[in-house]
Amino acid sequence: MGYVIVVAVSLLVGAAVYSVTLRRGREADPTFGFGDERDPDADGGPGPGYTYLRVATTGPSWRDRILGLVALVVLMIITAAVLALGVYQLGHLINLTIERFIRQ
Repeated sequence: MGYVIVVAVSLLVGAAVYSVTLRRGREADPTFGFGDERDPDADGGPGPGYTYLRVATTGPSWRDRILGLVALVVLMIITAAVLALGVYQLGHLINLTIERFIRQ
């Protein structure tokens, strides 16, 4: 029963956060925000607490793509090795537990 209460409370909190942040339009009175209410387009800069996102107009270079591919392969090898070691250690622990149970 406790899990149902936790799920219900988390859904209510999520709905409240959604309604406060995403459902508000620009014309609504902002209750939550950063800084003053001046228009960032008026003076060319973002208001306090805000920043502009830089958008790339060109794709990554071939060097960046190959470096990303190599990094992905290395990451997969390391992840597979760590996963294999974890499964081995879990099996070893289960084996020790069974051996101690049988010896008693």
